[in-house]
Amino acid sequence: RDEHRCQYCGDRFPTHRLSLDHVLPRSRGGPTTWENIVCACLDCNVRKGGRTPQEAGMSLSRPPYKPKRNPALLHQLDSHRHACWKDFLS
Repeated sequence: RDEHRCQYCGDRFPTHRLSLDHVLPRSRGGPTTWENIVCACLDCNVRKGGRTPQEAGMSLSRPPYKPKRNPALLHQLDSHRHACWKDFLS
């Protein structure tokens, strides 16, 4: 969904340089949902810390959203080989 881009600085990073950030921190009751999680580079995630983006003086490139299902993915999940992922993707 975030195309390997940090949603704070906007730069593109390899997967190992990205983390998942809770926009409203978990320590403040922020849920682990698509609408509250974004990709963030390690530097921006540390800079933001346990604060909201506003408190940290940061802004999101775009608001987080739940992606629409991909028809190709649904077709692949029908195969026996990938069926075990269905429970995690619903």
